[in-house]
Amino acid sequence: MKSLFRQWCAGLCALVAIWGGGAAVAAEPALQVFFGDAPLRVAKLSPSGRWVAAVVQPKGARARLVVTDLDEKEPSRVIAQFSRVDVGRVFWVNDDWLVFDTEDLVNRDAEWTRRGRGLMAVARSGERMRLLVKREFDTAFPPPGSQPLEANHQLLTVGDPSRNEVIVGELRFDGRYQVTGISPLALDVSTGTRRSLGASLPSDVVSWVFDAKGRPRAAVSIKDDKARTYWTDLTSGEWKQLGEFPRLEIKYSPRWVDDHGRLLVAHSDKAGFGAVSRYDVVKGAPDGEPLVSTPGFSGGTDLIQDRDTDAIVGFQVLTDARSLVWTASAARSLQERVDARFPGRVNLMACGRCDAASTALVYSYSDRSPGEYLVFRPASGKWARFGAVRPDVDEKRMATTDLHRIKARDGLDLPVWVTRPAGAETQARAAVVLVHGGPWVRGREWGWNATAQFLASRGYVVIEPEFRGSTGYGFDHYRAGWRQWGQAMQDDVSDSLSFGVKQGWVDPKRVCIAGASYGGYSTLMGLAKDPEQYRCGVAWVAVSDPLLMFRAHWSDISSEHKLHTMPQMIGDPVADAAMLRANSPLEHAARIKSPVLLAYGALDLRVPLDHGTRMREALTRAGNPPEWVVYEDEHHGFRKPENRLDFWARVERFLAQHLK
Repeated sequence: MKSLFRQWCAGLCALVAIWGGGAAVAAEPALQVFFGDAPLRVAKLSPSGRWVAAVVQPKGARARLVVTDLDEKEPSRVIAQFSRVDVGRVFWVNDDWLVFDTEDLVNRDAEWTRRGRGLMAVARSGERMRLLVKREFDTAFPPPGSQPLEANHQLLTVGDPSRNEVIVGELRFDGRYQVTGISPLALDVSTGTRRSLGASLPSDVVSWVFDAKGRPRAAVSIKDDKARTYWTDLTSGEWKQLGEFPRLEIKYSPRWVDDHGRLLVAHSDKAGFGAVSRYDVVKGAPDGEPLVSTPGFSGGTDLIQDRDTDAIVGFQVLTDARSLVWTASAARSLQERVDARFPGRVNLMACGRCDAASTALVYSYSDRSPGEYLVFRPASGKWARFGAVRPDVDEKRMATTDLHRIKARDGLDLPVWVTRPAGAETQARAAVVLVHGGPWVRGREWGWNATAQFLASRGYVVIEPEFRGSTGYGFDHYRAGWRQWGQAMQDDVSDSLSFGVKQGWVDPKRVCIAGASYGGYSTLMGLAKDPEQYRCGVAWVAVSDPLLMFRAHWSDISSEHKLHTMPQMIGDPVADAAMLRANSPLEHAARIKSPVLLAYGALDLRVPLDHGTRMREALTRAGNPPEWVVYEDEHHGFRKPENRLDFWARVERFLAQHLK
């Protein structure tokens, strides 16, 4: 494999920087190590296991697509690269064709407009590249049937492996760019021709389930405050409604179709945690014991099927970390060999025909390592390193991360991630409470995290609470966060900090709170509600007033979301106005005495800049003017490398000033 490595570097001299040695060791790793672009973004094994498609990003250049022949019979080659966009997600259609979408990772366009990701196809050789879906809407509105498809289409899944097809969906939007329905069609990647997948499909569908041949078999539609699930058998072709649920509480979510044509659903088990079961469409209930379950956790399960036989060979599950649960004995044995080689790490294995794999591509990572891709030949037992995701990261200098399950003040289970710097075992340290955004998402999983590792590299203990309302820890934990902004959700943040203090890890007199979006709201609310806990706060793209989320007509939050989701999850803007005002940082700016760093993107449509300017004015009137920065060319998050590095340099100085 060394010869392949030399061939790669010789053939792609622009990539030398990716694989080259690092600079001399500094006292603290540079910001670039954490927040610079990852040189190797992803690698995907072809269905046969012979080729690897990798998205690589040389320093200062756009991400491009490279294909490598693991048998070394063909030279490695760049098969897609562009001057104004980056290669994004990549999928093998079969061994001969790939599809990929594009994105602007750094917003380098002088005049940014709303764009889609587009979709392109290219032969493995790099020839016959074809635009399948545009990135930008065509103002000329070409007639139906013309090529390529308009930007309101996106990839849904890869189709029948015997065809050069993918399944794309035509998206319908409301006035605020929120999807109200998706209509699927099959698209030949080699010719661009398309075909219908049926004329009597359910309406208002926002999620489709296809079998391994690319045929639509199940669907979820959402209209008003209801979600409906559907199923069709191949004999009659008729669609049957399986169930109707509140839109936020789908009891059985259709996910996959197995090799016998049976529906698999994701649902909660009796304890409220995640499970996957076969579903009896006649009885309207799961059939038998779950195929896989995740006690203590929910969501994050993906099916692994043999693309030739459609047989289920395993599942990728997410508990505290990702792991592979193989149902095929050959794959299970192969996984055991991989895990024995790299103990104490997550080892995600792709193996094509996993029942008789000639090659496995392994992505191996840990809390201290961003990971690397390795090639394993089971027959010979030989290993070769394909490439590191972030080769400048020295895992020996990184911190460790652990998940703790504690009790909140009301007895609710409260997961808390704690990242502790090397050498922090013997003394209490200054700390940063890092609150995730969403809030209805999972904050993180076990693995290398740039923000936590950066803060730990500067000597801080990092506390990351999975407060109630976070997903991934059971439905009850998720449901307990509804209508609790600034209340029990905020108490969970404080309880997480108290845990770190009681363990002797955190110096309670040197703590800052930080977060983005909802995490920024929690930062501001924490400074107002529990001012004695924090020396300072860092809030970026932060919600400053929940009521403003309902009233701001210039945001991208849909009227449907404001009408049917936000009142239930946050509070009704009329009936609960007093509660929302009571939990608005903007209303309580005078209570915030600690220094604050506020950062926003001028083009943000999710949390418009008005949230920031109002908060800045309120703090200034209260005699506590914040440190303030607006990035004129950014949206909901900082994507340009220069802005990202500038922001975190400000954070570094701000924390050092107030915690050290």
